[in-house]
Amino acid sequence: MRRLSGLVVCAAVLAACAPPASDAPQPPQTPPMGWNSWNSGIPLTERTVEDTIDAMVSSGMRDAGYRYVNLDAGWAAPTRDADGNLQADPARFPHGIAPLAAYAHDHGLLLGIYHSPFNEGCGQDPRIGGANHEGADARTFASWGVDYLKYDWCRLDAGHTDQVKYFAAMRDALRASGRRIVYSINPNSSGDPDAGSEFDWSHIADVSRDAMDLVPAWGDELLWDTGLAGVSQAFSAAAPAAPHDGPKHVNDPDMLVVGIGWNEFARNHPTMSLGPPRPDLTDVEQRAHFSLWAMLAAPLLAGNDLRSMDEATRTILTNRDVIAVDQDPLVLQGLPLLADDRVIVKPLADGSVAVALFNPGAGPATIRTDAHAVGLTGSAKYTVRDLWQHDETTTTGDVERTVPPHGVAMLRVTRRP
Repeated sequence: MRRLSGLVVCAAVLAACAPPASDAPQPPQTPPMGWNSWNSGIPLTERTVEDTIDAMVSSGMRDAGYRYVNLDAGWAAPTRDADGNLQADPARFPHGIAPLAAYAHDHGLLLGIYHSPFNEGCGQDPRIGGANHEGADARTFASWGVDYLKYDWCRLDAGHTDQVKYFAAMRDALRASGRRIVYSINPNSSGDPDAGSEFDWSHIADVSRDAMDLVPAWGDELLWDTGLAGVSQAFSAAAPAAPHDGPKHVNDPDMLVVGIGWNEFARNHPTMSLGPPRPDLTDVEQRAHFSLWAMLAAPLLAGNDLRSMDEATRTILTNRDVIAVDQDPLVLQGLPLLADDRVIVKPLADGSVAVALFNPGAGPATIRTDAHAVGLTGSAKYTVRDLWQHDETTTTGDVERTVPPHGVAMLRVTRRP
Protein backbone atom coordinates (compact mmCIF):
# COMPACT_ATOMS: atom_id res chain seq x y z
CA MET A 1 0.00 0.00 0.00
CA ARG A 2 1.34 3.42 -0.95
CA ARG A 3 1.52 5.76 2.04
CA LEU A 4 2.29 9.37 2.87
CA SER A 5 4.40 10.82 5.63
CA GLY A 6 3.72 14.36 6.86
CA LEU A 7 4.49 17.00 4.23
CA VAL A 8 4.90 14.40 1.50
CA VAL A 9 1.18 15.09 1.01
CA CYS A 10 2.13 18.31 -0.77
CA ALA A 11 4.36 16.47 -3.20
CA ALA A 12 1.47 14.16 -4.00
CA VAL A 13 -0.68 17.16 -4.90
CA LEU A 14 1.91 18.48 -7.33
CA ALA A 15 2.43 15.09 -8.95
CA ALA A 16 -1.27 14.48 -9.41
CA CYS A 17 -1.80 17.90 -10.96
CA ALA A 18 1.03 17.55 -13.49
CA PRO A 19 0.01 18.14 -17.13
CA PRO A 20 -1.42 14.99 -18.78
CA ALA A 21 -0.24 13.50 -22.05
CA SER A 22 -1.35 15.44 -25.10
CA ASP A 23 -3.76 12.68 -26.16
CA ALA A 24 -5.53 12.58 -22.79
CA PRO A 25 -9.34 12.34 -22.86
CA GLN A 26 -11.53 15.32 -22.08
CA PRO A 27 -11.55 15.83 -18.31
CA PRO A 28 -14.42 14.53 -16.18
CA GLN A 29 -13.70 17.54 -13.88
CA THR A 30 -15.02 15.72 -10.79
CA PRO A 31 -15.86 12.05 -10.23
CA PRO A 32 -19.16 11.06 -11.87
CA MET A 33 -22.13 10.59 -9.55
CA GLY A 34 -25.22 8.62 -10.36
CA TRP A 35 -26.71 5.14 -10.41
CA ASN A 36 -25.92 1.91 -12.24
CA SER A 37 -28.40 -0.92 -12.70
CA TRP A 38 -26.04 -3.90 -12.26
CA ASN A 39 -25.92 -4.32 -8.48
CA SER A 40 -29.65 -3.72 -8.03
CA GLY A 41 -30.62 -6.61 -10.28
CA ILE A 42 -33.78 -4.82 -11.36
CA PRO A 43 -35.09 -5.94 -14.76
CA LEU A 44 -34.20 -3.26 -17.28
CA THR A 45 -37.31 -1.96 -19.03
CA GLU A 46 -38.59 1.43 -20.11
CA ARG A 47 -40.82 1.51 -17.04
CA THR A 48 -38.16 0.54 -14.49
CA VAL A 49 -35.68 3.06 -15.88
CA GLU A 50 -38.25 5.86 -15.89
CA ASP A 51 -39.26 4.94 -12.33
CA THR A 52 -35.60 5.04 -11.29
CA ILE A 53 -35.21 8.48 -12.87
CA ASP A 54 -38.26 9.63 -10.93
CA ALA A 55 -36.83 8.16 -7.71
CA MET A 56 -33.49 9.89 -8.28
CA VAL A 57 -35.38 13.19 -8.24
CA SER A 58 -37.92 12.52 -5.48
CA SER A 59 -35.31 11.06 -3.09
CA GLY A 60 -33.18 14.20 -3.23
CA MET A 61 -30.27 12.36 -4.85
CA ARG A 62 -30.33 14.57 -7.94
CA ASP A 63 -30.17 17.67 -5.77
CA ALA A 64 -27.29 16.12 -3.80
CA GLY A 65 -25.27 15.83 -7.03
CA TYR A 66 -26.21 12.48 -8.57
CA ARG A 67 -26.70 12.87 -12.31
CA TYR A 68 -26.12 9.67 -14.31
CA VAL A 69 -28.68 6.89 -14.71
CA ASN A 70 -26.60 4.10 -16.25
CA LEU A 71 -28.02 1.00 -17.93
CA ASP A 72 -25.65 -1.91 -17.48
CA ALA A 73 -25.77 -5.25 -19.34
CA GLY A 74 -29.27 -6.29 -20.40
CA TRP A 75 -30.47 -3.35 -22.45
CA ALA A 76 -29.43 -4.57 -25.91
CA ALA A 77 -30.94 -6.93 -28.45
CA PRO A 78 -28.71 -9.99 -29.03
CA THR A 79 -28.02 -9.05 -32.65
CA ARG A 80 -27.39 -5.90 -34.64
CA ASP A 81 -29.96 -4.57 -37.09
CA ALA A 82 -29.89 -5.06 -40.86
CA ASP A 83 -27.46 -2.14 -41.22
CA GLY A 84 -25.09 -3.52 -38.58
CA ASN A 85 -26.10 -1.07 -35.85
CA LEU A 86 -26.77 -1.75 -32.19
CA GLN A 87 -30.41 -1.87 -31.15
CA ALA A 88 -32.28 -2.01 -27.87
CA ASP A 89 -34.09 -5.16 -26.82
CA PRO A 90 -37.50 -4.61 -28.50
CA ALA A 91 -39.45 -6.31 -25.70
CA ARG A 92 -37.83 -4.32 -22.90
CA PHE A 93 -37.44 -1.03 -24.78
CA PRO A 94 -40.03 -0.96 -27.57
CA HIS A 95 -39.40 2.74 -28.19
CA GLY A 96 -35.61 2.45 -28.07
CA ILE A 97 -33.05 4.26 -25.94
CA ALA A 98 -33.40 7.81 -27.28
CA PRO A 99 -36.74 8.50 -25.51
CA LEU A 100 -35.21 7.36 -22.21
CA ALA A 101 -32.27 9.72 -22.69
CA ALA A 102 -34.75 12.51 -23.38
CA TYR A 103 -36.73 11.57 -20.25
CA ALA A 104 -33.56 11.73 -18.17
CA HIS A 105 -32.58 15.08 -19.68
CA ASP A 106 -36.05 16.49 -19.05
CA HIS A 107 -35.56 15.64 -15.36
CA GLY A 108 -32.16 17.28 -15.10
CA LEU A 109 -30.32 13.95 -15.35
CA LEU A 110 -28.05 12.15 -17.82
CA LEU A 111 -28.20 8.67 -19.34
CA GLY A 112 -25.42 6.11 -19.48
CA ILE A 113 -25.12 2.79 -21.27
CA TYR A 114 -23.04 -0.39 -21.19
CA HIS A 115 -21.01 -1.98 -23.99
CA SER A 116 -18.03 -4.26 -24.52
CA PRO A 117 -15.60 -4.91 -27.35
CA PHE A 118 -16.08 -8.67 -26.94
CA ASN A 119 -19.00 -9.48 -24.59
CA GLU A 120 -17.53 -12.82 -23.58
CA GLY A 121 -19.19 -13.74 -20.28
CA CYS A 122 -20.38 -10.32 -19.12
CA GLY A 123 -24.11 -10.54 -19.74
CA GLN A 124 -24.61 -9.54 -23.38
CA ASP A 125 -24.29 -11.49 -26.63
CA PRO A 126 -20.81 -11.69 -28.24
CA ARG A 127 -22.46 -10.99 -31.60
CA ILE A 128 -22.90 -7.36 -30.65
CA GLY A 129 -19.34 -6.77 -29.42
CA GLY A 130 -17.93 -3.37 -30.29
CA ALA A 131 -14.53 -4.49 -31.62
CA ASN A 132 -14.15 -3.09 -35.16
CA HIS A 133 -17.56 -1.38 -34.86
CA GLU A 134 -16.36 1.52 -32.74
CA GLY A 135 -17.23 4.34 -35.14
CA ALA A 136 -20.74 3.09 -35.85
CA ASP A 137 -21.44 2.35 -32.19
CA ALA A 138 -20.21 5.74 -30.99
CA ARG A 139 -22.39 7.47 -33.60
CA THR A 140 -25.35 5.39 -32.46
CA PHE A 141 -24.85 6.35 -28.82
CA ALA A 142 -24.48 10.01 -29.77
CA SER A 143 -27.66 9.91 -31.87
CA TRP A 144 -29.57 8.45 -28.93
CA GLY A 145 -28.37 11.23 -26.60
CA VAL A 146 -26.23 8.97 -24.40
CA ASP A 147 -23.96 10.82 -21.95
CA TYR A 148 -21.84 8.03 -20.41
CA LEU A 149 -20.34 4.81 -21.73
CA LYS A 150 -19.16 1.95 -19.53
CA TYR A 151 -16.91 -0.13 -21.80
CA ASP A 152 -16.14 -3.53 -20.25
CA TRP A 153 -13.27 -5.67 -21.64
CA CYS A 154 -15.02 -9.05 -21.08
CA ARG A 155 -12.43 -11.36 -22.57
CA LEU A 156 -9.97 -13.77 -20.97
CA ASP A 157 -7.10 -12.66 -23.23
CA ALA A 158 -5.80 -9.47 -21.62
CA GLY A 159 -2.65 -8.56 -23.51
CA HIS A 160 -1.95 -4.93 -22.67
CA THR A 161 -1.23 -3.98 -26.29
CA ASP A 162 -4.60 -5.33 -27.38
CA GLN A 163 -6.41 -3.62 -24.52
CA VAL A 164 -4.86 -0.28 -25.41
CA LYS A 165 -5.73 -0.83 -29.09
CA TYR A 166 -9.42 -1.53 -28.54
CA PHE A 167 -10.00 0.88 -25.67
CA ALA A 168 -8.26 3.68 -27.60
CA ALA A 169 -10.31 2.90 -30.71
CA MET A 170 -13.54 3.54 -28.79
CA ARG A 171 -12.03 6.64 -27.19
CA ASP A 172 -11.28 8.07 -30.63
CA ALA A 173 -14.71 7.11 -31.95
CA LEU A 174 -16.46 8.85 -29.06
CA ARG A 175 -14.43 12.00 -29.67
CA ALA A 176 -15.41 11.94 -33.33
CA SER A 177 -19.10 11.39 -32.58
CA GLY A 178 -19.81 15.06 -31.98
CA ARG A 179 -21.23 14.45 -28.49
CA ARG A 180 -19.47 14.68 -25.13
CA ILE A 181 -19.75 11.18 -23.66
CA VAL A 182 -17.92 10.30 -20.44
CA TYR A 183 -15.78 7.24 -21.19
CA SER A 184 -15.36 4.65 -18.42
CA ILE A 185 -13.39 1.44 -19.02
CA ASN A 186 -12.91 -1.80 -17.12
CA PRO A 187 -9.70 -3.61 -18.14
CA ASN A 188 -9.99 -5.98 -15.15
CA SER A 189 -12.80 -8.17 -16.58
CA SER A 190 -10.16 -10.39 -18.12
CA GLY A 191 -7.43 -12.91 -17.36
CA ASP A 192 -5.51 -10.12 -15.61
CA PRO A 193 -7.67 -8.84 -12.74
CA ASP A 194 -4.95 -6.33 -11.84
CA ALA A 195 -4.74 -4.67 -15.26
CA GLY A 196 -6.53 -1.59 -13.96
CA SER A 197 -3.93 -0.91 -11.29
CA GLU A 198 -0.84 -2.21 -13.12
CA PHE A 199 -1.10 0.31 -15.94
CA ASP A 200 -1.81 4.01 -16.33
CA TRP A 201 -5.08 4.45 -18.25
CA SER A 202 -5.32 8.20 -17.84
CA HIS A 203 -4.47 8.83 -21.51
CA ILE A 204 -7.14 6.36 -22.66
CA ALA A 205 -10.29 7.03 -20.63
CA ASP A 206 -11.98 9.53 -18.34
CA VAL A 207 -12.60 6.82 -15.73
CA SER A 208 -10.92 3.42 -15.29
CA ARG A 209 -11.58 0.52 -12.94
CA ASP A 210 -8.70 -0.22 -10.60
CA ALA A 211 -10.03 -3.16 -8.55
CA MET A 212 -11.93 -6.42 -8.80
CA ASP A 213 -15.73 -6.61 -8.66
CA LEU A 214 -17.08 -5.28 -5.36
CA VAL A 215 -19.76 -7.22 -3.48
CA PRO A 216 -21.76 -6.17 -0.38
CA ALA A 217 -19.45 -7.68 2.24
CA TRP A 218 -16.67 -6.36 4.45
CA GLY A 219 -14.20 -8.82 2.93
CA ASP A 220 -12.34 -12.03 3.77
CA GLU A 221 -9.59 -14.12 2.22
CA LEU A 222 -11.97 -16.70 0.76
CA LEU A 223 -13.89 -13.97 -1.02
CA TRP A 224 -10.68 -12.43 -2.37
CA ASP A 225 -9.51 -15.84 -3.60
CA THR A 226 -12.67 -16.17 -5.70
CA GLY A 227 -11.81 -12.95 -7.55
CA LEU A 228 -14.22 -10.71 -5.65
CA ALA A 229 -13.61 -7.90 -3.19
CA GLY A 230 -15.30 -6.72 -0.05
CA VAL A 231 -15.26 -3.06 0.96
CA SER A 232 -12.02 -3.15 2.96
CA GLN A 233 -10.23 -5.19 0.27
CA ALA A 234 -11.29 -2.96 -2.61
CA PHE A 235 -10.16 0.11 -0.67
CA SER A 236 -6.72 -1.37 -0.03
CA ALA A 237 -6.38 -2.56 -3.63
CA ALA A 238 -7.06 0.96 -4.95
CA ALA A 239 -3.90 2.49 -3.48
CA PRO A 240 -1.44 1.66 -6.32
CA ALA A 241 -3.52 3.62 -8.84
CA ALA A 242 -3.36 6.86 -6.80
CA PRO A 243 -0.74 8.62 -9.00
CA HIS A 244 -3.05 8.36 -12.00
CA ASP A 245 -5.95 10.41 -10.64
CA GLY A 246 -6.66 14.11 -10.93
CA PRO A 247 -9.05 16.43 -12.79
CA LYS A 248 -8.22 14.69 -16.10
CA HIS A 249 -8.85 11.12 -14.96
CA VAL A 250 -10.73 9.29 -12.20
CA ASN A 251 -9.83 5.92 -10.66
CA ASP A 252 -12.83 3.64 -10.09
CA PRO A 253 -12.87 1.02 -7.29
CA ASP A 254 -16.33 -0.14 -8.53
CA MET A 255 -19.92 0.84 -7.87
CA LEU A 256 -21.30 1.46 -4.39
CA VAL A 257 -22.97 -1.37 -2.48
CA VAL A 258 -24.65 0.87 0.11
CA GLY A 259 -28.19 -0.33 0.80
CA ILE A 260 -27.71 -3.81 -0.69
CA GLY A 261 -27.92 -6.97 1.43
CA TRP A 262 -25.88 -10.11 0.74
CA ASN A 263 -28.89 -12.38 0.11
CA GLU A 264 -30.49 -9.78 -2.14
CA PHE A 265 -27.29 -9.48 -4.17
CA ALA A 266 -26.95 -13.27 -4.42
CA ARG A 267 -30.53 -13.62 -5.68
CA ASN A 268 -29.94 -10.93 -8.28
CA HIS A 269 -26.71 -12.55 -9.54
CA PRO A 270 -27.26 -16.33 -9.56
CA THR A 271 -24.46 -16.92 -12.08
CA MET A 272 -21.77 -15.35 -9.89
CA SER A 273 -19.62 -17.69 -7.76
CA LEU A 274 -20.15 -15.91 -4.46
CA GLY A 275 -19.36 -18.75 -2.08
CA PRO A 276 -21.09 -19.08 1.30
CA PRO A 277 -23.47 -16.40 2.64
CA ARG A 278 -21.90 -13.50 4.50
CA PRO A 279 -23.30 -10.97 6.95
CA ASP A 280 -24.88 -7.83 5.53
CA LEU A 281 -22.86 -4.67 5.89
CA THR A 282 -23.78 -2.91 9.13
CA ASP A 283 -24.76 0.75 9.22
CA VAL A 284 -21.26 1.53 10.52
CA GLU A 285 -19.67 -0.40 7.64
CA GLN A 286 -21.89 1.28 5.07
CA ARG A 287 -20.94 4.72 6.34
CA ALA A 288 -17.29 3.62 6.24
CA HIS A 289 -17.75 2.40 2.66
CA PHE A 290 -19.21 5.73 1.53
CA SER A 291 -16.52 7.65 3.42
CA LEU A 292 -13.66 5.62 1.94
CA TRP A 293 -14.98 5.98 -1.63
CA ALA A 294 -15.15 9.75 -1.08
CA MET A 295 -11.57 9.71 0.20
CA LEU A 296 -10.58 7.81 -2.97
CA ALA A 297 -12.17 10.53 -5.14
CA ALA A 298 -14.11 7.63 -6.66
CA PRO A 299 -17.21 7.75 -8.83
CA LEU A 300 -20.24 7.62 -6.55
CA LEU A 301 -22.49 5.30 -8.53
CA ALA A 302 -25.23 3.91 -6.31
CA GLY A 303 -26.28 0.35 -7.02
CA ASN A 304 -29.32 -0.13 -4.80
CA ASP A 305 -32.90 -0.07 -6.01
CA LEU A 306 -33.73 3.62 -5.63
CA ARG A 307 -37.46 2.93 -5.95
CA SER A 308 -37.56 1.16 -2.58
CA MET A 309 -34.64 2.84 -0.80
CA ASP A 310 -35.06 3.17 2.97
CA GLU A 311 -34.29 6.35 4.90
CA ALA A 312 -31.05 5.05 6.39
CA THR A 313 -29.65 4.36 2.92
CA ARG A 314 -30.87 7.69 1.57
CA THR A 315 -29.23 9.52 4.48
CA ILE A 316 -25.87 7.90 3.77
CA LEU A 317 -26.00 8.49 0.02
CA THR A 318 -27.03 12.14 0.34
CA ASN A 319 -24.54 13.24 3.02
CA ARG A 320 -23.41 16.48 1.40
CA ASP A 321 -20.42 16.97 3.67
CA VAL A 322 -18.97 13.64 2.53
CA ILE A 323 -20.00 14.20 -1.09
CA ALA A 324 -18.14 17.53 -1.07
CA VAL A 325 -14.91 15.68 -0.24
CA ASP A 326 -15.45 13.27 -3.13
CA GLN A 327 -16.30 16.13 -5.50
CA ASP A 328 -13.37 18.36 -4.54
CA PRO A 329 -11.96 19.85 -7.78
CA LEU A 330 -8.41 18.63 -7.12
CA VAL A 331 -9.73 15.06 -7.61
CA LEU A 332 -6.94 13.68 -5.46
CA GLN A 333 -7.06 10.16 -4.06
CA GLY A 334 -6.51 10.04 -0.32
CA LEU A 335 -3.55 8.04 0.97
CA PRO A 336 -2.62 6.56 4.37
CA LEU A 337 0.12 8.08 6.47
CA LEU A 338 3.36 6.15 6.80
CA ALA A 339 3.28 6.55 10.59
CA ASP A 340 -0.22 5.09 10.92
CA ASP A 341 -2.02 3.60 7.92
CA ARG A 342 -5.36 3.99 9.71
CA VAL A 343 -5.09 7.75 9.04
CA ILE A 344 -6.13 8.54 5.45
CA VAL A 345 -5.33 12.04 4.16
CA LYS A 346 -6.88 13.88 1.20
CA PRO A 347 -5.81 17.48 0.46
CA LEU A 348 -8.66 19.75 -0.69
CA ALA A 349 -8.76 22.71 -3.03
CA ASP A 350 -9.57 25.29 -0.35
CA GLY A 351 -6.45 24.42 1.65
CA SER A 352 -8.23 22.22 4.17
CA VAL A 353 -7.60 18.49 4.50
CA ALA A 354 -10.06 15.61 4.69
CA VAL A 355 -8.96 13.03 7.25
CA ALA A 356 -10.50 9.59 7.60
CA LEU A 357 -9.63 7.71 10.79
CA PHE A 358 -10.24 4.14 9.63
CA ASN A 359 -10.52 1.24 12.04
CA PRO A 360 -10.37 -2.07 10.12
CA GLY A 361 -10.10 -4.06 13.36
CA ALA A 362 -12.66 -6.13 15.23
CA GLY A 363 -12.81 -3.88 18.32
CA PRO A 364 -13.04 -0.13 19.03
CA ALA A 365 -9.82 1.82 18.53
CA THR A 366 -8.66 5.28 19.55
CA ILE A 367 -6.88 6.80 16.57
CA ARG A 368 -4.79 9.96 16.86
CA THR A 369 -3.04 12.30 14.46
CA ASP A 370 -2.27 16.01 14.32
CA ALA A 371 -2.52 18.92 11.91
CA HIS A 372 1.19 18.87 11.02
CA ALA A 373 1.11 15.15 10.18
CA VAL A 374 -1.76 15.64 7.73
CA GLY A 375 0.01 18.52 5.97
CA LEU A 376 -1.34 21.61 7.75
CA THR A 377 0.99 24.15 9.39
CA GLY A 378 1.12 27.86 10.08
CA SER A 379 -1.80 28.22 12.47
CA ALA A 380 -2.25 28.16 16.24
CA LYS A 381 -5.76 26.71 15.99
CA TYR A 382 -7.70 24.50 13.62
CA THR A 383 -11.37 23.78 13.03
CA VAL A 384 -12.34 20.12 12.87
CA ARG A 385 -15.69 19.37 11.26
CA ASP A 386 -17.10 15.88 11.79
CA LEU A 387 -18.72 15.00 8.45
CA TRP A 388 -21.14 12.44 9.89
CA GLN A 389 -22.04 14.24 13.13
CA HIS A 390 -22.13 17.60 11.28
CA ASP A 391 -20.57 19.47 14.19
CA GLU A 392 -17.37 21.48 14.64
CA THR A 393 -14.71 21.68 17.32
CA THR A 394 -11.50 23.67 17.68
CA THR A 395 -8.06 22.17 18.31
CA THR A 396 -4.51 23.43 18.65
CA GLY A 397 -3.47 20.57 16.38
CA ASP A 398 -4.36 17.23 17.93
CA VAL A 399 -7.04 15.15 16.22
CA GLU A 400 -8.39 12.10 18.01
CA ARG A 401 -11.48 9.90 17.83
CA THR A 402 -12.56 6.52 19.20
CA VAL A 403 -13.73 4.63 16.13
CA PRO A 404 -15.98 1.54 16.22
CA PRO A 405 -14.84 -1.66 14.52
CA HIS A 406 -14.96 -1.44 10.72
CA GLY A 407 -15.80 2.22 11.11
CA VAL A 408 -14.53 5.56 9.87
CA ALA A 409 -14.48 8.93 11.60
CA MET A 410 -14.44 11.38 8.69
CA LEU A 411 -13.20 14.89 9.41
CA ARG A 412 -12.38 18.10 7.59
CA VAL A 413 -9.50 19.98 9.22
CA THR A 414 -9.08 23.68 8.40
CA ARG A 415 -6.63 26.35 9.54
CA ARG A 416 -8.20 29.16 11.55
CA PRO A 417 -7.11 32.76 10.93
